[in-house]
Amino acid sequence: HSNRNLWPRSCSPVFRAMSHELKVFGRPSSSNTQKVLWMLHEVGRPFELTLASARLGHGSQQLCEHTGGQPFGVVDTAEYKQLCPTRQIPTLQDGDLAVWESHTILRYLAEEYNPDLHLDDARGMAQCSPWLDWVLASSFNLGCNHHLVDEIARTLPEKRDYEVAAQAHRGYNERLALVEERLTTSGGPFLAGDGRRFSVADVPVGAELTRWSCAMEAWSRDAAAGVAPPVPALPALPALREFFLQLQARPAFLHGCLSHERQHFGLQAAAGAVPLFGRTAEK
Repeated sequence: HSNRNLWPRSCSPVFRAMSHELKVFGRPSSSNTQKVLWMLHEVGRPFELTLASARLGHGSQQLCEHTGGQPFGVVDTAEYKQLCPTRQIPTLQDGDLAVWESHTILRYLAEEYNPDLHLDDARGMAQCSPWLDWVLASSFNLGCNHHLVDEIARTLPEKRDYEVAAQAHRGYNERLALVEERLTTSGGPFLAGDGRRFSVADVPVGAELTRWSCAMEAWSRDAAAGVAPPVPALPALPALREFFLQLQARPAFLHGCLSHERQHFGLQAAAGAVPLFGRTAEK
């Protein structure tokens, strides 16, 4: 298999017509990579994706440590270390500039290609940027995100630790309660400024919400099939439910984030808007 995985043909005509192509190193099943892919669609830039990972590889959504398969690699090469000293994904290459760390890439893409996405100016960025920092400071990636996706998407049902998954679910609920409160008090539907405009602030939070939603939808599916215990209680979260629906009105979110995450969890491609957790709120 080639390491290179160009964007799906159905999405490519507009991109092929543009000349300057950016390069992304990562994998579509990585929520940090999804943020960058989503943002690239938002700014309308052509790009080439090189599959790179130390944990997952071709032919399976499972961890290589479970399947015995080979990871995509690339991150272990000297050439990649020149681009990203930490050898993590994703990394963006824009000409002779290498940008690493997903939230730095998001800020760069907004500033360089569409400042409207950081609410136009430095004052706007000052309203967007704290949400990017908050996602990092709240340890989604090394906490609830990591544990939930590894158990539900990357481990066979009979080998999962559902207590670890349940604890990760509680972690998401505790963290995103702050976002629910923000959206409720601001009137939303988006996070930064007065909440009326989509911005870079919505991308990391939206990616985390998508991961939580798809994981619990997949858990519910497996429970219904009798191969998993009952899913824990799911919170109502009316403001986040509306936020999730608003994101799905954006083709960039569908192509760059939601479609990849649903594939990663083995969920069917969405024919229309998907409610949070794959189920409508109980009245």
